[in-house]
Amino acid sequence: MPTRLAEDAGKRVVWGVSLVLIAVTALLGGAPGAATATTLAAPPGPVLSWGPCERADAAGPADGFECATARVPLDYRQPTERTIPLAVTQRLAADQAHRTGVLVLHPGGPGNSGVDFARNSHDALPASLRGSFDVVGYDMRGVARSGQVECWNDKEHSAADAARGVPGPGALQGAVR
Repeated sequence: MPTRLAEDAGKRVVWGVSLVLIAVTALLGGAPGAATATTLAAPPGPVLSWGPCERADAAGPADGFECATARVPLDYRQPTERTIPLAVTQRLAADQAHRTGVLVLHPGGPGNSGVDFARNSHDALPASLRGSFDVVGYDMRGVARSGQVECWNDKEHSAADAARGVPGPGALQGAVR
């Protein structure tokens, strides 16, 4: 029958080895995978040229909103490659001398226009917000005035996944054996 002293000695050895391993890992820069991680360069921010908005109704541009198109990367893993246009709208704070910041309005989704939401909701905002915040809205990818999403059929999707190394159908069952 082991004695309490022997059990304590065994625990001390386990704790000692654990502490040494933790110290060595910390000195070597962390876990093995951490050394191989890559950091993607941030894409440049879009340059916006504000101008009158195109309206389909009789109200026209007299509502005080301006519009622009933001060109953003189609694939943020390749930020300098193809871009897609996003529609953006803004109405400047009524009191620019006391402007506090920007209020971005977005309706959620899927498929709802942030441009329409900002324009249609502006007058319902409290006067204190309209007076001190620029109100901004945007249409997400594939929504309303923004660039549309390109959909693939099953064959094209599988080919793209295979080219990127993404597991296809049935991969989970094979990996969990």
